[in-house]
Amino acid sequence: MVREIREILIKTSTLWMFCEGHTETRYFKDLKARERLRLDIRPRLAGNTAKKIVEKAVEFMENSNEFDDERDIVACVFDRDKNTDEDLSWAKRETEDKNRVLAYSNPSFNYWILCHHEYNESAFSPGKVRTRVKIEMGLETDKEWELYTKTKRNLDKAKTNAKKIQKKHEDAGVKLISRDSNPLTLVYLVLEKIDEFKVQ
Repeated sequence: MVREIREILIKTSTLWMFCEGHTETRYFKDLKARERLRLDIRPRLAGNTAKKIVEKAVEFMENSNEFDDERDIVACVFDRDKNTDEDLSWAKRETEDKNRVLAYSNPSFNYWILCHHEYNESAFSPGKVRTRVKIEMGLETDKEWELYTKTKRNLDKAKTNAKKIQKKHEDAGVKLISRDSNPLTLVYLVLEKIDEFKVQ
């Protein structure tokens, strides 16, 4: 009885995800449904620019009664799109906090999905990387409701490939949160944060 009361009193940590697109939202909703986590993942659409997404995240952290700054985490997930380097630098500055994770992809979230299949250093347009995912993996990412489930078996490979391309840019002196870091995905940072909450 005492144990049951104690478990009720322990608040579940929440990962609040501010995303720009349906693909990211579907991916993380599927992840939440498939994994046993001591973490509540709540993806929400927040706009189509880095600035809008980060502004909504910061406003939420500062004004929402739902956000617990001792336990909760906020992730801002967005792509290069039409963001300028100034917009991206601003977003980076605004997310430099212990409670915040910036999951930037260049050119798009689809590059994260492609990392599950291969390591690729080629610069992509958003349409080209989406087409490559469709051809190589047979996935139409903007329509897949079980995107995490369909890629999960190669998750470790995706993390390795994402870290490898990140290191390549860093070694070359390329600023990661910029238009020049094509291709790049930092989505693995969110997955590593989620890993901390997985029930062992």
